[in-house]
Amino acid sequence: MASPASEAPPETTSAAAPEPTEDPDLPSNDDIEMFISAIASSSTSELEAATDLVQADSPAANYLTYYSHNVNAQIDAGLSGLNEPADVEESDNGFQTCITEAGEKHCTSYSDFEGKEGLITDFQVQQRDLADRLAVGSGETISGPDGSEIEFVAAYMNAQDTHLLLAFNVRSGSTETNLSTSSYRGEDGRQSQAEDFYGSWELAPDSMSSYVAMFPDASLGGEAHLDIWTETNAPPTTLTMPTSDSE
Repeated sequence: MASPASEAPPETTSAAAPEPTEDPDLPSNDDIEMFISAIASSSTSELEAATDLVQADSPAANYLTYYSHNVNAQIDAGLSGLNEPADVEESDNGFQTCITEAGEKHCTSYSDFEGKEGLITDFQVQQRDLADRLAVGSGETISGPDGSEIEFVAAYMNAQDTHLLLAFNVRSGSTETNLSTSSYRGEDGRQSQAEDFYGSWELAPDSMSSYVAMFPDASLGGEAHLDIWTETNAPPTTLTMPTSDSE
């Protein structure tokens, strides 16, 4: 599975980095590059440090929440070896992260950065705004069997409009817990199974894992249906998880 750093087709054109600005609200180019380097690294420690570079509750902070969760879900699934660091290059109005797969170069651009009091508040991914493509949860949980819980973390529509990526946590209660299948029902009533899904399939008692499910041609604003198995419940319990914004 490819690192979540790549969202683009091959061949994007490099250009000079933006000129330094004297606007005190805007982040420095050094801070922007440090932020993008954390994204490119897919390192949990660097992503955690990058939270100091973004304004709390901003689109930039929400994207970092989603992206960090994606990395953690791959780690929990035993796929951390696939998260090879991407290269960071200067580009028009920002930076881009690039990886090479099967001899082809794939780059994702991060541009048009905005800020407040020197912290990053917003930017574009592949020349697309974040606000209408990203929703984050409030931290509230939904109760499941035997004390288990699920928590909606974020939902992100990728820049190509091909997949909705749903990020969530599952915590087991007093018994072993399995998460077997997931589906998504959009606001239009269309329901589909996840095309790809990663996280830990089986949780010991009092444990947790991060998960990401990918739904093709889905849109924001729907609800997920998750089948939870425990040692004491059969058939599984289906929990419904809204994926709307926390506001």
